[in-house]
Amino acid sequence: MVEKSATVSDVARLANVSTAAVSMYFSDRSEHLKRVGPEARERIRRAVEELGYVPNKIARHFRRQKSERLCVIFPKLGIPYADRMVHGLGKAARERGFMPIIVTASNLEDLETILGEVEAGLADGVVAEVDYLTEAEVEKAFSSMTKHCLVIHATAKPGPFSVLNNGLTAALEVAFEDLVLKGHRHIGYIENTSQGTNPRLNAVVRRREELGIDTKVSVLTGASERSTAADCARQIASWDERPTAVIVESDFTAVTVIEEFSRLGIAVPDQIAVVGCGNAEEGFYCRPRLTTIGPEWSSFEEAGQYLIDGLGLSKPLPPRRFNSPWSYIRRNSA
Repeated sequence: MVEKSATVSDVARLANVSTAAVSMYFSDRSEHLKRVGPEARERIRRAVEELGYVPNKIARHFRRQKSERLCVIFPKLGIPYADRMVHGLGKAARERGFMPIIVTASNLEDLETILGEVEAGLADGVVAEVDYLTEAEVEKAFSSMTKHCLVIHATAKPGPFSVLNNGLTAALEVAFEDLVLKGHRHIGYIENTSQGTNPRLNAVVRRREELGIDTKVSVLTGASERSTAADCARQIASWDERPTAVIVESDFTAVTVIEEFSRLGIAVPDQIAVVGCGNAEEGFYCRPRLTTIGPEWSSFEEAGQYLIDGLGLSKPLPPRRFNSPWSYIRRNSA
């Protein structure tokens, strides 16, 4: 004989309350929970424990037409910058009763596939870091979304979605200018990926043109992995005409570049200066300490909280633009 699962009615009878009171007890809305007195809440709690009652979240999602999930999209995980943002967003989402889903996409095609799943019901909202897209591609990907979206991008403008302009490219321009003004005339640039347009690299090239100082920029690909970053360092070391400074699109792998140069007998910064990106803790403790660019986290937290707060409302909050300044952090490697 199959044992019948406990129902809301069973809990209500045992706790001597109405079924509405039980529903309010399990509601994630504080105004509902307050309508159930403390004594009734305690009776419901004991009844739930005694009966082994499990709320039917699938039915609740269907009634509310909500999944109670937040989709967080980053190009890559396992790097301190992305991991810190994922941790902060996940904590804020769980506090509001939403389950974070973490996925990766590093090109427009993969991103649009994930966004299609979100529209189909995978999640109630999206936070997506998409610095690899142009402004036009951001508009193409997000303008038709009916779910709440927060787009993290250096220059994108709000549409039906909120944006967090992260200030990364502006700080990168400051770092490049500092190297040029210190006399570097050949600068290596190690990017994450060579797919499509790279707004970060474009910012460096644009600043070089604005400065009007004859400076060579040599581009390599490999900042997304330690092994490929080490390959780039060895390649640079083999050149007859080496750059005197290198910019790496990640602190995570800039540290690897410094270590590989050291193994090859190249002194940093005396022979080659190195600048990273992200202001990861690892860069502060390497030798020499890593010069880098990094974000002001409070703005990101404000933007994420705004999106998550909106997910709990029947009427969406209006799209907003947030700004997260990045700073050039001068240390010993440059």
